[in-house]
This record gives sequence, structure tokens and C-alpha cells, in this order.
Amino acid sequence: MLAQSLSRSFTRLAGLALALTVAHPAALMAADMSCNRLLEPGQKMICSGFEPNWALEITCNGETASNFIDAFSGDGIQTTPGSISFASQDPWQLETSHPVTGSIAYTPNGCTDESDRVSDFTFTPSGAPGLSEPFFPFCCRVE
Repeated sequence: MLAQSLSRSFTRLAGLALALTVAHPAALMAADMSCNRLLEPGQKMICSGFEPNWALEITCNGETASNFIDAFSGDGIQTTPGSISFASQDPWQLETSHPVTGSIAYTPNGCTDESDRVSDFTFTPSGAPGLSEPFFPFCCRVE
């Protein structure tokens, strides 16, 4: 009787462990897929340029969106919401509706900004509204 009870308990635990193991990667993959395996839901990435000052903010709230933050024209900082699409992942080739184009590369501890903050992502722009070449890479931080 004790052996049979232990056997049922073990079978139930094994089934539960299998269900959690199978469901967990699927849930992670679904979360990763929602924001191009770049951000998790609720996160945002800020890629801040300088000289001139502008930034690209990428948000993940079920899907990716972007904001172009312009601090180089006029008296104040302007934030323009927009869409973003990715042509590839790691590096993430992107284009926004603003239009900002370029790529984000995963560079673990490989990008240091002007305030000596170290980041894991580097953005290399190839186009940005109102700016002309040359474009220089800059760091992206995840919040």
C-alpha cells in the first residue's frame, strides 16, 4: 500500500516536472518572439547619440515600437512615436518610421558611452532624420 502511494506521488511529481519543463521554454520563446529577441515585455532600450544629441528608444509592450528623441533642433526635446521593423536578428537590422536605419549588435560590456557607462549593445546608425553622414556607433542601455 505504501509503495503504491509513493508510486502515484512520484508519477504525479514527474508529470508536473515534465509539464513545467515543456511549458517554460515555450513561454520564454513566446516572450522573446514578441520583441524580436531583443527585449522582454515591459523593457525599453535607449540608444543615445551625441554631437548632435538624439536618441532612439525601442519599447516592448507585446510588440516593439520606437520613439525618436530629438534634442538637436529647436528649444526643447521632441519625442516622436513611431513603428519599427527588423530585417534580421543579432545583429538586429532595423528601420523605423521616423526614418532611422541601422543595426544593433550584442557586444557584452563592449560599449562605453561619454559618461563611462558600460553597455552590452552598440547601435550603428546608417540614417537618421535631419542628420548627414558620417554616423558613429553609440551605446544602448536596457531599462
